[in-house]
Amino acid sequence: MSEQSKTLDIMRRIGAPRPERIRISGILQSPLLSSLTLLLPSGDSDPAAGVLEILGGHDINIRFINKYKDSAGNTSLCLCIDADSLDTAISTLDVHEESLGIRDFVYHPKVKVISIYPHKQRPRVAERLLTTLRMNGVDPLSTNNASSVVSCVVNSEEVEQALACLANAFELP
Repeated sequence: MSEQSKTLDIMRRIGAPRPERIRISGILQSPLLSSLTLLLPSGDSDPAAGVLEILGGHDINIRFINKYKDSAGNTSLCLCIDADSLDTAISTLDVHEESLGIRDFVYHPKVKVISIYPHKQRPRVAERLLTTLRMNGVDPLSTNNASSVVSCVVNSEEVEQALACLANAFELP
């Protein structure tokens, strides 16, 4: 068990104090999607660009994207696509695995993106979103935030649980 899991377990058992609810403009959820997470090599060129070009060439609509470099310099790329495109995306990426340098590939066939729209200048929304979900047993597959929206990808069977716990953590309009 990781240290993070031990910390969450202790907080659940002793009961962390309930923080003040943060006021937000709204919560939206996407239609049913599929997620793809790829581990790509480091280098001078951006390997994610090649992935996007190949998927675009097969008319695969990307609804969510999150890219970051890990401590070893590899690129982790998480994409959410229309669920009915998953088989095409997998077969396309399999064909191009070597040329793209894909080191690892994970997919989830049924996910949704939950997006929270905070009021301007409201701090700690992303932190509250992640903490609330994890404290309630929902482990986001990926997250992304901008000044006007914080989004996370969750397995479709966890969406109702995620929305219920977020309704308790945030003040909806």
